[in-house]
Amino acid sequence: MKIAVYSPNWVGDATLSLPFIHELKAQNSESEIIVLCKDWVAPVYQNNPNIDKIISFSSKDLKGLVRTIKNGLGLRDQKFDYFYTLTDSFRSSLVMWLSRAKNRIGYSSQLRAPLLTSAFNLPLPGTHRRNKYLNLISELSDIEHRENYIFLDEVEVNWARKKLSQYNVDNFIAIFPFSVSHSRTFPKSKIKEWLSDSTKQYVIFGTKSDKKEALKIINQNRDISIHSFCGELTLRKSIALISLANYALAADSGLGHISSIMEVPTVSFFGAKRFNTTKPIGQKNIIIDKSDRCNPCNGNICCLNAITKADVNTAIKKLQNIHK
Repeated sequence: MKIAVYSPNWVGDATLSLPFIHELKAQNSESEIIVLCKDWVAPVYQNNPNIDKIISFSSKDLKGLVRTIKNGLGLRDQKFDYFYTLTDSFRSSLVMWLSRAKNRIGYSSQLRAPLLTSAFNLPLPGTHRRNKYLNLISELSDIEHRENYIFLDEVEVNWARKKLSQYNVDNFIAIFPFSVSHSRTFPKSKIKEWLSDSTKQYVIFGTKSDKKEALKIINQNRDISIHSFCGELTLRKSIALISLANYALAADSGLGHISSIMEVPTVSFFGAKRFNTTKPIGQKNIIIDKSDRCNPCNGNICCLNAITKADVNTAIKKLQNIHK
């Protein structure tokens, strides 16, 4: 039997889909599991023993109706028996319908129910994203998962160790200060406060578009040892480096989800009461959230500015005491 999964489009959401992939394979151990995803999230699924095949699309491949139809029709040769969509988009359900998968499962959002063979009602507001995905196949979504979800091979880990050695980086703390939303990005003044007087080594991770902002952070903290890999690495290589961090300080971002699910001790900075639905998965994750200080909420940046150095230090100490 061939089972396809239409992946979420963001790195964080793709990471939150990994328990779904694990459970799907556990329930269908003899079946072939195929993940369809945007190319920028494919590294999240790479080397995963629960996935037999990854079909990735560029942003251009599914841009516009004509390209969407072409790629949907192109999947007919796959002869999928089941096709799940973890996004709520109409586009994903159209691709599924065009593929002629026998069973097409997803939530009945955006008037797409006629394109699905099994259309679920959307879960209650406040449902965590991981549970939303799992609810499509299981009633066990409240069980705390302790499985490995991201898989690195020996070549990748050895490359990461060599890369860090080239820059004389050892026992470092990873920082993910950037987010797709500016309001979730760390204010530079707060980074300076949180890192003040530290003697530890820090490494900033981000995209090419974050490179200039990372340099500003370094220049504002010249008395602190900080290196930036922003824009220099693929996501997969960033994941390999992050796996070697002592711990991580993470904005509400895809990389924060990745470090946490890999059991890298992670302090996640949240705001606007988003952590209930999108907090990272992991046994070694601490959430700092000041959402309750404002009613009504004034946005994430207000919450982030309220987080003090003492808050960060307390969270780090809690991390260090987890699973001692």
